[in-house]
Amino acid sequence: MTQHADAETRRIQVAEALLTTIAERGLARTTLTDVAATAGVSVGLVQRYFRSKDELLRFGFDHVCRRTRERVGRVPIVLPVRNVVIALMEQILPLEPEREKELGVWLSFVQASLTDTELAATHQASVTELIDGLTAAFEGAQRAGELPPGLDLRAEAAALAAFVDGLCLHHATTQSFDAARSRAALRTYVDRMFASGR
Repeated sequence: MTQHADAETRRIQVAEALLTTIAERGLARTTLTDVAATAGVSVGLVQRYFRSKDELLRFGFDHVCRRTRERVGRVPIVLPVRNVVIALMEQILPLEPEREKELGVWLSFVQASLTDTELAATHQASVTELIDGLTAAFEGAQRAGELPPGLDLRAEAAALAAFVDGLCLHHATTQSFDAARSRAALRTYVDRMFASGR
């Protein structure tokens, strides 16, 4: 970490060190000292930007959500919408080693959000944003004739988000869904949904 980095760059570098440390040690056993060591800086410098572990954790969770949003934002929006939906949801699945690590960290944060109202608010905002985006995509698919009229598109969006969350959980905790099986299950789900279109 350079001496002349701006404040936001330093905060992001510390957040990245936090994610690495949580992936290695778990959230409960992660300390500011661990994060500082991973970042290669002093505890004092970490505390200059984050007054407490809780403040760092909240920034770290927001950082994980932001990374996912950035990946989703890079997906090209081109017809057919079905392919866009698959590509969007693949950005959430742990299809490569770095995203597997991210998933473990995300699950740690989600568990912590059960007893931390600020983490819970971050999680809720992230889920709402995902469902809003999927609903808009489904509306576009409906206009393009890829989905039939009469569907409750927001309910369908919430169901797909929950399905992908389930794939992520099974990937992290069982041997049932590796990357290939997760990708195939997502495609099967979306294919069934879109089969009643044109």
